[in-house]
Amino acid sequence: MTHPLQTDWFNADIEADYLRQIEAWVHAGDLDVASDRLVQDMESIDTPIMEMCRNLHEENVEISGWEEIGDSIALYEGDPITAVHIVMSNEADLVFDDKSARHDPILQVAFYTDEYLAFSALTRVQLLAECQRDEPEWYGQTEDIEVYLEIEGLGALNTALLRHKRQYYFRDSVHVLDAAEGLAADIVPLAYVEYRLAAMLRAVRFHQAIKTLLDEYGLYKDIPVLAEMYNMRLDISSVYIPKTAKIIEFAKAPKLAINIKRHIEEAQPDAAVKSVRQMIRAEPEEEKKVGFFRRLFRMAS
Repeated sequence: MTHPLQTDWFNADIEADYLRQIEAWVHAGDLDVASDRLVQDMESIDTPIMEMCRNLHEENVEISGWEEIGDSIALYEGDPITAVHIVMSNEADLVFDDKSARHDPILQVAFYTDEYLAFSALTRVQLLAECQRDEPEWYGQTEDIEVYLEIEGLGALNTALLRHKRQYYFRDSVHVLDAAEGLAADIVPLAYVEYRLAAMLRAVRFHQAIKTLLDEYGLYKDIPVLAEMYNMRLDISSVYIPKTAKIIEFAKAPKLAINIKRHIEEAQPDAAVKSVRQMIRAEPEEEKKVGFFRRLFRMAS
């Protein structure tokens, strides 16, 4: 049985509209609406990845280390921090020599002041617009603060998506009938629909994890959080402003999966992953017409 999106998405504009709608809901903070739409479209697809997605509920994805962001902002001796940037990414040039290896997404954090952009004076809508500019003045001006976050619950899905064999669909190519799936030349492969839906859900769950922490525990003052994805084939960004301005009270935040190793060992980041500051400060040899966040977090070669 052919899934409706297999025929709909043969039209590239319709597929693009679908993604734009999911992005619009994320930008508006309607994450539950976006999640419900994706899960609904997954219901009739009986594959292991779709089953994994249907079982991946919002509460299954958690971010640990949130308390360190509040600590770092409160203790920073420079100009006041007025924006926090959290990026979920995959390592560059992953090689799957070990097919059993699990690849959890990486979280990286950057901090900004009002020196190059008056973050504290802008509304959420204005911040979204600023983040989409080609050459913002605050590009690369992160403060010298190190904070390490971890995200749990997305490892299995992220690994499955990294290894997925149908990440692309080229409509201008000649498609031969796939006898195994019964796909005609004018029908998008079900595996491609599966990949795109799962990738969108991964993005929504990431944004839900950030929004939940901000709604329940807040952040130091009312500092906005810019949330972005990088090197994940389907990246959706947004901006969040805490509903309440407060410092996190750690003793009253049992839901936070805090895993502090300061008194045991000095946690070191994977050597293969460059810090946010390294990526931001690395000047590209050739400026290309790409989106702001892709330029901001381009890996140094």
